[in-house]
Amino acid sequence: MNTEEKDLEKEMRIAEKRSVDPDDQLHDAPAKGEVISDYFSFNEIFARILSTADHELNASNRYLIWSGLAAGFALGLTFLARVTFTEASGEAEPLLLGNLLYPVGFLIIVLGRYQLFTENTLTPVVLVLTRLASVVNTLRLWVIVLITNLVGAVGVAILISSFEVLTPEQQLVAIEMGQKAAAESWFDLFSRALFAGWIVASMVWLVHAARDTISRIFIIYILMYFVGVAHLYHIVTSSVEVFYLALELSSVDMLPLFSSFVLPVLLGNTIGGVFFVALLNYALFAEHEDSELFKTYGEKLCWRDWVFGKRS
Repeated sequence: MNTEEKDLEKEMRIAEKRSVDPDDQLHDAPAKGEVISDYFSFNEIFARILSTADHELNASNRYLIWSGLAAGFALGLTFLARVTFTEASGEAEPLLLGNLLYPVGFLIIVLGRYQLFTENTLTPVVLVLTRLASVVNTLRLWVIVLITNLVGAVGVAILISSFEVLTPEQQLVAIEMGQKAAAESWFDLFSRALFAGWIVASMVWLVHAARDTISRIFIIYILMYFVGVAHLYHIVTSSVEVFYLALELSSVDMLPLFSSFVLPVLLGNTIGGVFFVALLNYALFAEHEDSELFKTYGEKLCWRDWVFGKRS
């Protein structure tokens, strides 16, 4: 067989291979894999988010108050951890070592199922976007959780200041942290808080996609450590820093901090969580809206009930 005949035979084999039905080419491929079967699909993750939101929106005011206070106090441990590790490592400000235990408060909150405002920029919002819960009930949840989180932040700052938990060296580190945060411009606070809200809401989404506690711990740690290292601002953890500053220095008044610090961070966290995660994922949800997974939450509310209804 000469060279031309060999080339012709080779081209015929290639053409024959291309003409085979693509489905027939996969007859040796596994229909189900051990790794892929461990994943939740998008609509399954969304359904888990809706289930959590349904529980939160139907919670009593009393439950939300105590749970929100517990979350505020838990994030005081994040403040303590940053101060302690920053001073021990010799860093001028919390960096790679100083932020090693930044996620500790978030681990307590997420695994303990306490109510944190920045988590609630995702879960209840998706239920409202699907018109399965009312706007007014979501506002009830937001207001109670936000106020109790901040009351908890003030309370833990008072405890740390009153009981002198920190050594003199650690006190200096804590004051410097608070001064740096309080000195930021309104727009810088908002911008850094925007990304923090995005990350926290993404963390909540991924936690619902995880199947075991170890995976959840890893997700929480990595994302919250990133928030600390990137010097992003969280409405509760950062508020503890500036509230402690106001308690330690008579030259700093606490009340003005609510407009100059708390407000821009609050707006940034809220917009970051609602827009970048809740709204974008809701846009993807449109393709799965008729899934059986979502029919367990009842019929969609009429527009009047959606706006003014009292319960989800």
